[in-house]
Amino acid sequence: MCGLTSVFHPDGIDRPSATDLEHELEDSLEIIKHRGPDSRGIYISPDLRVGLGHVRLSIIDLSTGQQPMSDEAQLIHCVFNGELYDHERIRDEWESEGYTFKSKSVSELVVQLLSHAGYKYKRDGINLLFHLRGDFAFILYNVKRRFLFAARDRFGIKPLYYTVSNGRIMFASGIKAFMGLGWKAEWDIDSIVHNGQMGDERTVFKGVQKLAAGHFALCGASGYIRIERYWDMEYLTATSASPESTLESMVSTVRNLLVESVRLRFRSDVPLAVYLSGGIDSSAIAGIATHLLRESDPKARLTAFTLAFIEDETADESRTANHLGAEIILVNATKSALLDVIEEAIWHTEMPNTTFRSTGKILSSRAVRSNGYKVPTLFIHVSNISFTWHLGRSIWRGFRRDLWRLQLVSPGLSPTPLLAQASPYLPMWTGLTSWLTSNARLAFPNYPISHHVTTALTPFYRPMFHPNITKITGSPEIARCIAEGIDPRVRQNSISGAWHSLNVSLYVTTKAALGRFILNQLGDRADMVNSVESRIAFLDHHLVEYVNTLPPSVKIMPMADEKPGTWSFNAKWILHQAVKPFVTEEMYLRKKIACRKNPRSVEMSLNRLEAVLRS
Repeated sequence: MCGLTSVFHPDGIDRPSATDLEHELEDSLEIIKHRGPDSRGIYISPDLRVGLGHVRLSIIDLSTGQQPMSDEAQLIHCVFNGELYDHERIRDEWESEGYTFKSKSVSELVVQLLSHAGYKYKRDGINLLFHLRGDFAFILYNVKRRFLFAARDRFGIKPLYYTVSNGRIMFASGIKAFMGLGWKAEWDIDSIVHNGQMGDERTVFKGVQKLAAGHFALCGASGYIRIERYWDMEYLTATSASPESTLESMVSTVRNLLVESVRLRFRSDVPLAVYLSGGIDSSAIAGIATHLLRESDPKARLTAFTLAFIEDETADESRTANHLGAEIILVNATKSALLDVIEEAIWHTEMPNTTFRSTGKILSSRAVRSNGYKVPTLFIHVSNISFTWHLGRSIWRGFRRDLWRLQLVSPGLSPTPLLAQASPYLPMWTGLTSWLTSNARLAFPNYPISHHVTTALTPFYRPMFHPNITKITGSPEIARCIAEGIDPRVRQNSISGAWHSLNVSLYVTTKAALGRFILNQLGDRADMVNSVESRIAFLDHHLVEYVNTLPPSVKIMPMADEKPGTWSFNAKWILHQAVKPFVTEEMYLRKKIACRKNPRSVEMSLNRLEAVLRS
């Protein structure tokens, strides 16, 4: 919804003049102006210690809410990107105690949470983050205490980076924004080789870090930078009982929480639409959205955007749209169109693009914007993180050990066909099987989700780098990088068996694949290319926290097929049950079709692609 930039000068660091600092901030904002085409603003402290910059995409409170925003005493100054979905609850509490808000802007709310007007929240200090429900990144400066405070939402939906250049501490919504502040880019070769941009908080540029999801940073006048976690994923131990005792109550609670999440995200002062991919995730959101719209207007009609591949004859979005009475707008993803935006994708995601997914998302958001919408309310496939796993990753060692212990198969049923069913889904990249070592291939029948796969990928990645590079960095160790980037308590929970292997898998996938890669390639970064804000209903932390308490057996359930002696996994079983009232019977009964609509699967002209990459 917005773009942020900032610079903080600790004691002893030379400070530019007010004019020069203003020019730097303007240059920085110009680079990220696509994130906020509606307005921009700058704050510079009287002592020139800090400068804050903001570009705005207006979604709520179009007439006011300009940023940076300050409290009445001019002691707290804030730039905010994102949305708080239950801000009305906090506003009602404050107004009942006599406080009068000047606007509906969430940035004013954040400012008051750390100012004298915060009433009961004042005593909480930086624990204000626990009161925030939404997608956000913000930077806040306290004049009196001379500290800079930055924070990022629980899942990393909104981007926020930081670096130190010539002693100056900088935060921004995009790495390229640092260039306007005088930062010089330098490749981080070790991070590139070992995939640090997904395995930990590094980026492809030396000295530039992501502020981790669910973390805040506190920067003091002495120059220290303190990074701390305020939220994390938690799961029940293997021996703990779920808080819900029946399947019916589990399904009902998931349904109610998901409907509430969609309801909160449908609040806006501008028209909203949805992305529709044809899968259970997007179909469920579209169905719930239609249900909510028709509560106030029985004739209301939803608008849905779907990416259409000419070669794809299996698309069923139209059947879902017809069932809901929705208007469907097709976005043609031709080979030429995908290649035309590949440079944009790399420039805006600021990391290597190993698939064409981000290019497809850019085409979709372009269509959304050109049709007069700013806010689609779904990010495709994100429910995998909460309700089931993302197959093809190399992080689920020990799965076979837990199949029987945690009732992932029914008593008396042989697990062999279930394991065999999983094996074909593991090689997610075309041609990957030929790169796997014989040990890894032999491991598939017994351990279809095996740690052997991680080491087997080394021969696949090594040829991507010049031998002179790997002599310095060593061979790519992506799995090790991911493992070292995970909280030690999670590794201990995995080794001890305190967490079920599926939950360990979901945790690592959420932290590594989702927060550092998927949300970058397919979320905010790809949508904001065209000044469009995505709202991700499946990543409401109340919903996720509840789903994390459920047993693995309701997230991925082995089911007997019609043919005797054959089996398959029913991924996201409880999600299917929860959204049954909102989707077609075909969608409810359909098995998952992995990666059916994936831009990377479209045959590309290699000559055209090479020309683009060399240009």
